[in-house]
Formats: sequence, C-alpha cells, structure tokens
Amino acid sequence: MPAVRIFNRYFVHGASDPGRVREINEDAMLLNAEIGLCLLADGMGGHGLGDVASQRTVTEVERLVGRHLPAAATGGWSAWLGRWRNKGQRQADNGQLARQLYVLADIVREANRALYLSNREHGAVDGTGSGTTLVGCRLLPGIAQMQIFHVGDSRLYRWRGEALQALTADHSLYRQWRDGGQIGRQPPANQLYQAIGPNPAIDPEMQQVEIAPGDGFLMCSDGLTGMLEEAEIAAILSGLAPANLAAKTQALIDAANAAGGKDNISVVLICQ
Repeated sequence: MPAVRIFNRYFVHGASDPGRVREINEDAMLLNAEIGLCLLADGMGGHGLGDVASQRTVTEVERLVGRHLPAAATGGWSAWLGRWRNKGQRQADNGQLARQLYVLADIVREANRALYLSNREHGAVDGTGSGTTLVGCRLLPGIAQMQIFHVGDSRLYRWRGEALQALTADHSLYRQWRDGGQIGRQPPANQLYQAIGPNPAIDPEMQQVEIAPGDGFLMCSDGLTGMLEEAEIAAILSGLAPANLAAKTQALIDAANAAGGKDNISVVLICQ
C-alpha cells in the first residue's frame, strides 16, 4: 500500500503480511486521504469468511463516513448528523466534533448490522458466523485532533517523545480477567467479548484526542502485538519520520515474522 499524504500535514503508510504460519491473510486495511480515514480490521472465521468480513467492514465504514461525515462539510447536516444535533446542543461544551463521534459510533454499529445480517442469511446463529475486529481513526482538516474508534483487539498507539502509549484497550476476556484481579482461570488472550459481525449489538469505544507537534500513531493487528513486546515495538519506532515511514512499517512486520509470525500482521503508521 503506497504512502498517502492527508490534509498536507500527516504522512500515512500501511502494509500487511500473512505471517509465517497462515496461508490466507484475513486482515484488511484502508487509507482514504480525501476524508482523512484510516482503518484496520482483523477478520475471523477462516478462508472465505474472515477475509471477506474484514474487507466488507472497512469498505462499508468508508462508504458511510464519506456519505455522512465528509471532511469538507460546509454547514449542512447529513441525516445522521442531524439526528444528534439537539443532543449535542444540550452539551454545549462538546460542539460539533462530539456530535460527529455519535455519528461515527452509529456508522460502526451499521457496519456490524450489515455483517450480522449477512451471517444470519447464511444460517449462522447469534455468536457465530464470520467476524472482524476494527480499529480506525479520522483525521480532521484544520484542527490538530483525531477521532478514534475500535471494536475488538486491534490497537491504536500514540508515539510521543520516543515513548509508546496504547490509546485503545482490547475488548478481550483476558484483559477483563487481568484488570479484574486475575480471579479464576485465565482465558485465552485472543478470546473477544465483542467483535463486528457475530452479534446484533455492539458498543464501539469512541474517543477524541489532541495531536501535539511531533506525535505519531501506530495502528496494528494482534499479529504484531502477539509477537513483539511494546518495548521492542518502541525500539523499532525510534526516530520515526516521514522519510523512514515505509521502512519502519516493514521493519515491524519483519520483526514479528522473525519472532514466529504466527498470525497475519498489519501495520499502519502515521506521522507529521
């Protein structure tokens, strides 16, 4: 995937690799410079299921964001943005950007609904069928902020001052067990309590963050974080700059493969 320039401020590059064990790459990525959208999804369900689920989800989210949240919106309200106008006005300190987060959440729910209904049409019962994680960010023109959304265990990190900080928390039973005091039997690390597709309702996690000068960001599937410790990732990211964006992306994938490459590996890097 070639590097893209977004709003004359951000440089973005993404790459994906099947790893050393799996024949099929079920991850999907999408970078849309026109609307400032970066998406990464990790499909589940096997050949013909997980890869289709991830690609269908990023395509649907891109379509809905382009329709309801165009980057160059000029005062008009889409039908969905209008739904939330009064709600947002009751929270005067939030303003239009907060209302856009409501719309983004609805967009992710709609992508879930589309995949869920497809699963039902193919005979899947609730909790089964194809699924995918989703992590994404929407960069904004003329304002140093980023809107982040995720479902599942694909992650988004901030790279600031040569330090790596996770901005998302995995929607996994393992994280719940760990954060809840490690009571009872340890669940598998990759067992999710929510993902796009298997169930009719999801609760996407939404946030808006300030972007400071020099900040970078990493989006990745668990094929990277399952193979490398955060300290190893940080060591590779050291010195991140537009000139080495593609090289850093490939270096992360190469390191994950060298550590075993047990899953598909997808990486999106953003810098200024």
